[in-house]
Amino acid sequence: MRARPILLSLLLLAVLGAGYTAWWFYAAGVVRDSIDGWIAAERANASFIEYKGLELSGYPLSLTATTTDFSIQRADGLSWRGPGLIARARPWNPLEFTIDLPGEQEAAIMGRGAAPPLSIMAKDGGIGHVNMKMGGGVEDVSLRLNRVTAGLPGGLNAATADGVQLSAEFPKDAPADHAGTAVTLRADLSQVGLPPDQKSPLGRTIDTAAFVARIKGQLPSRFTEPEIAAWSRNGGTIDIDQLDLAWGPLRMAGTGTLALDRALQPIGALSAEVQGINPTMDSLASAGIVRPGDAAMAKVALGLLSRRTTPDKQPIVEASVTAQDGWLYFGPVRLMRIPEVNWE
Repeated sequence: MRARPILLSLLLLAVLGAGYTAWWFYAAGVVRDSIDGWIAAERANASFIEYKGLELSGYPLSLTATTTDFSIQRADGLSWRGPGLIARARPWNPLEFTIDLPGEQEAAIMGRGAAPPLSIMAKDGGIGHVNMKMGGGVEDVSLRLNRVTAGLPGGLNAATADGVQLSAEFPKDAPADHAGTAVTLRADLSQVGLPPDQKSPLGRTIDTAAFVARIKGQLPSRFTEPEIAAWSRNGGTIDIDQLDLAWGPLRMAGTGTLALDRALQPIGALSAEVQGINPTMDSLASAGIVRPGDAAMAKVALGLLSRRTTPDKQPIVEASVTAQDGWLYFGPVRLMRIPEVNWE
């Protein structure tokens, strides 16, 4: 009689095991179809995609998709390539998955006309995490890249960063107009080194640079001048909810709004709290970026705006940082010209 319950238990386990196995292979098929569908959609939009095989594995506790020598070149000039990509999810929660990017990964933005492309390389690869929406589309994504360079292809004349942490969060519904948020971006860069041919009076290393920004309005589907111009013309803006910068003697924290003018040049205003203004102005004057007389006047004018000081008696200045008509202003003081953005 005792054998009967044991046999029933074994039969139940066998049925459950067979059902789970069937579910795993069904989920694996859905994953493969989703990847194939995305590739087909990108190719329909004139993207060029190459990869060596797509392997699905991980049974029984993981859904793992692996490909090698992956590359994509989009029609708008954005590209990415790497020696491998591994995505992992739990079979019971396929909408949440991690991404491993082993080896040297490279993204690029093709230059306009005769301009060379901008290459962004992660020499030690990176890792990512993605949450998908139940009805399709991305809910949020994060990416950590290690030993990053940004410059000419091959890492020539490149800026560097020990680490880059990026994330994007998308709302449940796309914005209906320019007032809605299309995506919230977060970035945190550490130990950013300037390119070898770039000199800075504040030092060659930016200790930290971080921001939280909300892009408002309907996002351009492609990174092209006409679509960016349309986004701007329809009222698209970028709200800076948090900006933190530590560069040499300069410490700045602020919030504000950025936009593009009719010539697609940056304009905007930040409310900022700045420390180290006196040594910063001295450094700018020594480098010839601002005239000594203007630096002296700026220190006096900005010092009058200070209501607090640091422990070493340096003023903490609260003022607006504005970009307008190709110039950068701090409070009433015009600091320097802003390099023109060339969209051609």
